[in-house]
Parts: sequence; structure tokens; C-alpha cells
Amino acid sequence: EAHCDYLKAASVAMFQEANAIEAETAAYGSVLEARQKKLDELGEALATIVAALASMKSERQKSSDLSDPDPALKTASEILDRYYREDNSDLKLPVNEDNEVRRDDATTAQSAVQYEIDFETNEMQQDMVTMESLVSKRDNAFSTVSSLVQKITSTGSALINNL
Repeated sequence: EAHCDYLKAASVAMFQEANAIEAETAAYGSVLEARQKKLDELGEALATIVAALASMKSERQKSSDLSDPDPALKTASEILDRYYREDNSDLKLPVNEDNEVRRDDATTAQSAVQYEIDFETNEMQQDMVTMESLVSKRDNAFSTVSSLVQKITSTGSALINNL
């Protein structure tokens, strides 16, 4: 009976560990979803900036050239404001009241957004490796719990048969 109690205690401990890993995995899932949302929004902002640069006359490329008016530039500017970081201070897009942007501001923002996308993509890859590790640990823990429960069941059956 002591052996059976030990197996029960071990299975409870392993089940608790598996549940803790499951909770951590769920938390990482939320992190990955937020990072993906950020990447989607930055991609949208980048496409808008590229379109603004394409709308500028190419025969006279001055830093003060303005894009065609585009309300999407205001949205892109708001996206960049939301994700501004001190170590990527160029992640901004000054848009005038006519929804136009200057060439040099758009070019600087384009580079900053591309940098931010690259940074977030690298972070996401690291998060995915961590997530894969957690899933593997969780699966191993649940497998161990399952084996212990199976041993407890077979030990109990053997005890009953011996009686």
C-alpha cells in the first residue's frame, strides 16, 4: 500500500507540473498572438508608406516632396506611434493636415518600420523555440502522469486479484 501511495503522490505532483507548464504555454500563446498582431499592423503601415513614396514624382526627388493625399497615412502614423520604442526613435511618420507626408520622413519611416519588422520577426522565432520546448515538456509530463496512473491502476488490480 505504501508503494501505491507513493505512486499516487508522484502522479499528483506530475499532474500539477503538467498543468503549470500548460498555463505557461497558454501565456506564451498570448505573447505570440500579440506579436503577430503587431507584425500585421507594421506590415500594413509599411505598405502605406511604400505606396506614399511611389506616389511622389520621381523626376524631381527632393526631401521636401509631398506624397499624394492619403487618409491611410494617418492610420500608418497612429500604428507607428503605438509601437514607438526608444531604441528605434525613427519609428514615426509625421503626416500633415492634408494627409500628406514628406519624402525624407517617409523614407526614414520605411527603414525604421522594416527594422522593427525584422526585430519582431527575430523575437517571434525565439518565442516559437521556447513554445516548442514548453509543448514538449508538457507532453512529456502528461505522458509520465499517464504512465503513473496506468501503474497505479495495474497495481490496484493486482492487489485485488491477490485477495
